[in-house]
Amino acid sequence: MRKIFFILFITVIASGAVFYFSKTKKTEKLIGGDKDEHGCLIAAGYSWCEVKQKCLRVWEESCEAVIATPTIDETEALKTMIKKALVAKHGNSANELKISVSKVVGEYAQGGASGDGGGGMWFGAKVNGHWQLVWDGNGVITCESFVSYPDFPKEMVPECYDEQSGKMKKR
Repeated sequence: MRKIFFILFITVIASGAVFYFSKTKKTEKLIGGDKDEHGCLIAAGYSWCEVKQKCLRVWEESCEAVIATPTIDETEALKTMIKKALVAKHGNSANELKISVSKVVGEYAQGGASGDGGGGMWFGAKVNGHWQLVWDGNGVITCESFVSYPDFPKEMVPECYDEQSGKMKKR
């Protein structure tokens, strides 16, 4: 009989404890639960990425704008427009040049032009849906060439030659 009362007593105590703790609201703050103003969980390594408008871990996902890679057709259109611009600037001998595209960032591009007599590089910009030649050559890049293109990526042309001062300067 004592065993039955003991088992019954333990069951009632355990049931009461379960009921009490399930109804009690936990007000204590969890350690590591801090969030920033965007709701990103700081302790877990999340931070707000303005470009992507979401919380992310920068070692898992880059916080950079995703720039669409040009399609093959657009790359060919870019090459064709650059070649036409080079022919207009340097004459029919530029028709023999092989045009390559090495980088496209949004509406801006860079590449090379090569032929039997050597080669050089070029920079282009898409204006009103059409690619235009901004600069070409194999020497010093002048700052004046980029005056009409203030948003031209500095990663492509980090510095240029300022003809007025006669010095190289950072863009």
